[in-house]
Amino acid sequence: MDSSDERSALAWIMSGTVGAVVAAGLGKVLMDRRRARIAADVESHTDSDEQAQAEGHPS
Repeated sequence: MDSSDERSALAWIMSGTVGAVVAAGLGKVLMDRRRARIAADVESHTDSDEQAQAEGHPS
């Protein structure tokens, strides 16, 4: 194995590492969006339930 093989192997490993980091970052962004959407949905349901109870309508 000469030095060009070592460089090639290192480049292959590093490209896989970079790909994994990018994929993890994308996954985190998607999960954060999902959490925000769910939190907003829960908040809107909570507000509508409180408003209905304030008007005297049991939920």
